[in-house]
Amino acid sequence: MIKKLKYITILAILAFNTQAKEPNVIVTIAPIHSLVTEVMKGVAKPYLLLKPGESPHNYSLRPSKVRRLHVADLIIWVSPNLESFLEKSLNIINAPKIQLIDLPNLNLLNTDPHIWLDPNNAQIMVQAIASTLAKIDSIHAQTYVNNANNLVIKIKALDEQLKLKLAPIQDLPYLVFHDAYKYFEHHYKLAAVESIKLSPEARLSVRRVYKLRRQIKRQNIRCIFSEPQFKSPLVRILTEDTSVKHGILDPLGYGSYFDLLNNLTDSLTNCLLETPANLKSKI
Repeated sequence: MIKKLKYITILAILAFNTQAKEPNVIVTIAPIHSLVTEVMKGVAKPYLLLKPGESPHNYSLRPSKVRRLHVADLIIWVSPNLESFLEKSLNIINAPKIQLIDLPNLNLLNTDPHIWLDPNNAQIMVQAIASTLAKIDSIHAQTYVNNANNLVIKIKALDEQLKLKLAPIQDLPYLVFHDAYKYFEHHYKLAAVESIKLSPEARLSVRRVYKLRRQIKRQNIRCIFSEPQFKSPLVRILTEDTSVKHGILDPLGYGSYFDLLNNLTDSLTNCLLETPANLKSKI
């Protein structure tokens, strides 16, 4: 009888340990990883597929990363338009997935996949991620829900702060390196005139460069913003013999989601208001 009780106890412990296993969550890019990390706080840390400085536009998935994907409990990515390197692999992986761009009630602008740059979208994503995690890991469901609710409050507070900071530059024209900031610009009513490229991979003709230089003069462009992931002489060529300033915008960021939006705000305001701090006039 005692042996039987011990056997039942061991089975119960094993069953509990299996059920309580920390979920193995993989997130593709830094800004989404930051949000997921906050939702999972106190339970586990998600794995970031692309390290800071790596761009999904030219990323190549290594075999070791594919093996990681195959043993994931949940994979969170944005869309085939952004992480095109991942689409084929995900077709043969059975793990649950969240394709964020397909979430209901998102504010979607054309085919731009940079949906996280709208704080309202970020709040929707946070709640959806928490809901999915709660279903996968019911033991920690309340933790995910509480973390998500707290995170939404913080995002709303940040949003109000950024609206105040960005108000002075709403009518000031500028150009960006590639078409990645529509969500941020639309949400905060900024005056971006155009992007130099529709995508980082696009090649510019001489005619296009000439047209952009004319546009810079005609529309009194104050700043042109490049990106740290892409080294290009285009900004130097476009600003040569002009008074246009050069700044840097990063749609992915290196730190938290809050750092990302604060850094975008600081880069825009510093350059457009010609504040010396962090301003770069040379490539």
